[in-house]
Amino acid sequence: MYKVSEQYKAAMQRPVQSYRMRGTIGNTVFDDSHILSGSFSITNQCSDETQVLIGQVYIAELKITLLGMEDERYALKDAGIRPFFGMRLADGSYEDIPLGVFTISEANWGNSGVEITAYDNMSKLDRSFSASTLTGTAYRLASIACRSCDLELGTSAEEFASFANGNMTFSLYADNNIESWRTFLSWVAQAVACNVFADREGKIIFRPYDQIPVDTIDAAHRFTGCTFGDYVTRYTGLSCVDIAARETKYYGEDTDDALTYNLGENPFLQNGDVDVMRKSILTALGSIQYVPFKAEMIGNPAYDLMDVFRFTGGHADDNRLFCMTKFVFSYNQKYEMSGVGKNPALITRNSKSDKDISGLVDEVNSITSSINSLLYDYNTGTLSFSQSERIAGCISYYISKEADVEGHFLMHYRTDQSTTMIVRVYDTTVEELYSPLIYDLPAGDGTIGIPHSYLHRVAGNHEALISVQCTIGTIEVQPRGIFFTINAGNFAEAVDEIGMDIRDISMRQLSESDGPDQIWCAGIENGKLLISRREYKSSSKSVIKWEGVYTPGEALNAAIEFDGSWVLRTGAEKFTIETDDQPWIFWITDKTTRTLYAQKGDDETTRFVAAEGVKSVHACKGYSSEMYPEQDQGLVLLYVKTDGSVFYRQYTLNTETKTKIWSNETEIGKGTEWLEANVHRLNDYRLSFELTSASENHWMITGRTYVGQSVYPENADFNDNNKIGISMFRNRDTIDFTGKAVLFDDPVAPEKVFRIRYPYDIKAFDSSYRSAVTVTLNGKELSGNSYTLSLDGTDLVITTKDEVAATRAKEAVLQVDISAEDTPFYLSNGNGVNRLLLYDQSFSWTIERNITVKNIEIEETVGIHIAATSAITTHQVQNQASIQPDEGTLHAAMTSSFITRQVKETKMTVSDEGELKASVTAEIKTYMTSDAPI
Repeated sequence: MYKVSEQYKAAMQRPVQSYRMRGTIGNTVFDDSHILSGSFSITNQCSDETQVLIGQVYIAELKITLLGMEDERYALKDAGIRPFFGMRLADGSYEDIPLGVFTISEANWGNSGVEITAYDNMSKLDRSFSASTLTGTAYRLASIACRSCDLELGTSAEEFASFANGNMTFSLYADNNIESWRTFLSWVAQAVACNVFADREGKIIFRPYDQIPVDTIDAAHRFTGCTFGDYVTRYTGLSCVDIAARETKYYGEDTDDALTYNLGENPFLQNGDVDVMRKSILTALGSIQYVPFKAEMIGNPAYDLMDVFRFTGGHADDNRLFCMTKFVFSYNQKYEMSGVGKNPALITRNSKSDKDISGLVDEVNSITSSINSLLYDYNTGTLSFSQSERIAGCISYYISKEADVEGHFLMHYRTDQSTTMIVRVYDTTVEELYSPLIYDLPAGDGTIGIPHSYLHRVAGNHEALISVQCTIGTIEVQPRGIFFTINAGNFAEAVDEIGMDIRDISMRQLSESDGPDQIWCAGIENGKLLISRREYKSSSKSVIKWEGVYTPGEALNAAIEFDGSWVLRTGAEKFTIETDDQPWIFWITDKTTRTLYAQKGDDETTRFVAAEGVKSVHACKGYSSEMYPEQDQGLVLLYVKTDGSVFYRQYTLNTETKTKIWSNETEIGKGTEWLEANVHRLNDYRLSFELTSASENHWMITGRTYVGQSVYPENADFNDNNKIGISMFRNRDTIDFTGKAVLFDDPVAPEKVFRIRYPYDIKAFDSSYRSAVTVTLNGKELSGNSYTLSLDGTDLVITTKDEVAATRAKEAVLQVDISAEDTPFYLSNGNGVNRLLLYDQSFSWTIERNITVKNIEIEETVGIHIAATSAITTHQVQNQASIQPDEGTLHAAMTSSFITRQVKETKMTVSDEGELKASVTAEIKTYMTSDAPI
């Protein structure tokens, strides 16, 4: 029950009540004057209509008809709606309570106003799920699901710990049928004996059954016609399917005289100490001791699903508990509430062995009733067979276990002369043992049927093929003249064929994925661009199912690519990309203008014209550093125009605005008419551009970004006693650990040890490096005695004296500032290969600048950027034998200002000279032939 004041409760008990309804749709406010009388309702439930259940993930529905909303026409779809119910208190004020956060699904305009249907945040869980392996506590698994769907988890880690199996570590069974995050959460909730729904703030919460009443409702405060069961719903048994063994295991209380709960094939109850987990759920089900009921009343919208009540007076039993599993709140009308449950006395007294197989029988019946056993193919156009072998029938299919497959090929044909027909039967590319089959056909019309079998097909994906050819003449087959079928009983299902001309593919890998989770493709079908996707399965034994996602319109060519961030995951040696949820798509349309469009996923508000007169297009995601965001190659769009010129555009981070933008187009390979161009990413993260003309090929490679590359590009061998040098740290660099550099496995659990990980070993000459490090926690600088520092290979380790904990509302932010000046760090790859950078050098400088002044005395402070006039003495050395100079630029920051005074002059040129002590770093750039200008 939502927390309300005592004044609210007293007002709810008055025989005459006064209340109001208010709310918002986006920034638009509505109230009672806008609501058509009797049109507002909210419906929600946490069980079906027959029995008390756990692991339920229902979506709440809101319906309302609003008046006077004409200004919002065409702006309501997918808008957020938040209603508030206000009860008038004794003092005349109102106490408002939120009723939930909903998203509008339908808005239909009519004579009565706009009829709106909206659903709460549970609907946002209907996103595709594809992770093959996930482990963790229920709290961690629920957190991952919510983050993946851009939702907030409203149940704390402490609350999860109080649930059944709340402290257990679950491991997702690999062979599961989970297709959406909502199904995923359903299994997690069942494993901790809870249900899931969205609370009034839109957060996702888990709730178990209990026996604590939230309110007592007497006969005077409910309408006539309420009904109450004459039994108490109880569970004393539980069954669960062991997927690997293909059997159901039963668990019962010592006194097993009530209902049995069937958990089905819960993929989180297949590994580990499953008996303990399942018995824990059975113990939690002991809280279910409720009498079924249906009741109507004026109603209190402060009630929540799974609230427990006492009903007194009338036909109610004052001593029993009643749990609400469904409600319908109709504003200004009534509040309908009900609780379901089966009668234990009517359950057949099965033996234990009967109960062991009952769940499996139900599951098998479900499978056999849903799988189509007969798969087929037929021709939609006229086919002509001659002396060349040609495919006559093709069926892609998947079988869940080894089985014999029966096939049948039926063909009605016409041949212009007597001929010999050769029929071959293939499974994918392997010809069957009894193939080929040879038939003598007389001239004229005829029909031939060929039964055959594919014996001992292993579990996985297969392609059944039939080919036809003849020795002389031709064999003509009219549309629908061929009917090819295969039958594998209840073990086979059709595999979706892509069915289009694929132009480009890309892989999605979300932050919570252990590897790629989806394959996306852009293809042309009937002259239109079709974006499709399927789950990525590393095993050939997984069924392939393509899903059409989006069709933006007509297209001549297309490309697709995911943007994302390159991260160094804990324990990894190489960076990996964590992509966005949807890719960027690029397509060329209109044969005359050949316009190139770009768009982020199916969000048409992001669509823009990238270029005109384009004949081919390609895309690739370049490297970008989390640590140094300005070193961002971006997502690169490469295209060839009809005049043979080649251009690219980059989608990169603007370090000033902290937003990503598309750059203007840049031409490469000038002066040549190119036929085609392509872009790829190399294994050391550089981008390569391949340009092809009528007479030559050009290969262009971008320069290296030296942060986090997988292949170190040069060798150096310096004397270990050389104490000049600093690490890659730049002056006052800040490393922000929020969600990236340090990932809280459990955001609420306290931590003491934090690590900054770099791709190179970090070394120091003595302990004085500690003076260069400043640690800040949530904006407050920590004193030196509250933490310790150490170097561990590639890690700078910060160990705090006290544990650092986040809260549900805000994650803890630990920042580390490192001043590069006078910091005796240097880098090493562990094999005596070091990079030497100079610092604290004295330079002479001369700067000329024009100064405009008025007839006053001025004081001018100038910061100077100086380019050295002499070569940098940083070298790359291999075995002290050969020295290769570096090309670079020195940046000097002045340690003091200077003053220039000019009187009674309007313009003049001033030359200032002097010396300064500067902290200097060298930006090393290795020169490479044919570097792409990116």
